[in-house]
Amino acid sequence: MSGRLEGRVSIITGSTSGLGAEMAARFAAEGARVVVSGRSRERGDAVVAAIRGAGGEADFIACDLADERSIRALVADAVARHGRVDDLVANAATTATASGEKTTGILDLDNAVLETSIATNIRGLLWLFKHALPALIEAARPAERRTSSIVAIGTSGTRNGAPGMPVYFSTKAPVEVMVRSLAREFGGRGVRSNCISAGLIQTESEMRTMTEEFRRYVLKLNALPYFGRPEDIANAAVYLCSDEAAYVTGTTLCVNGGAAF
Repeated sequence: MSGRLEGRVSIITGSTSGLGAEMAARFAAEGARVVVSGRSRERGDAVVAAIRGAGGEADFIACDLADERSIRALVADAVARHGRVDDLVANAATTATASGEKTTGILDLDNAVLETSIATNIRGLLWLFKHALPALIEAARPAERRTSSIVAIGTSGTRNGAPGMPVYFSTKAPVEVMVRSLAREFGGRGVRSNCISAGLIQTESEMRTMTEEFRRYVLKLNALPYFGRPEDIANAAVYLCSDEAAYVTGTTLCVNGGAAF
């Protein structure tokens, strides 16, 4: 790799598997010191071991986005270990169903599903931004055109909807509003904030929980005749955190095969 993130410290939430793990590996390959984060230490340690085995730098810090104290400890521990935080990739989210499926029709909605979704996808994300921003501001040097970066992972489903997914999409839709607001408020202090609007990405969990009928439905929406791969999102995240995107903030980058514009 080209060392596009050399010397940066990057927290990636939800990086113990799937899309987050791919981003963690890619960030490390580009020279970042990666903080792998999630609820499972076993899976987190496995991701860290793979990164270190490839010559990268990473460590694991447990975090549950539904718990503000856990979020505060994540950032404090990262700063204590590495002295700074340059990037925050907010990838973790919950589907709120025991089986991991994202489909919860409005007629089947219950309060447990709703509260779990709000606690992680909305409230937890806001707490994450609150506790990470002081460190991101401290690391930035805007007068020298050195910025810190927030990248939040959203979903293209919030733009065109889909049957049976009002809960998941409703709790993911605020992501784009959040990053635009943060871009306005903290750009002057050197923090860039952007969103990646992801389409259907072929992770193990996505392919396991999505029905064949739903996959055909999404593919019909796509302008491209194939689904995305985890590296497609990782490529976009690296770009948004690198100096190549030094003049990019408050935007949503659609990486969705043209499912929604």
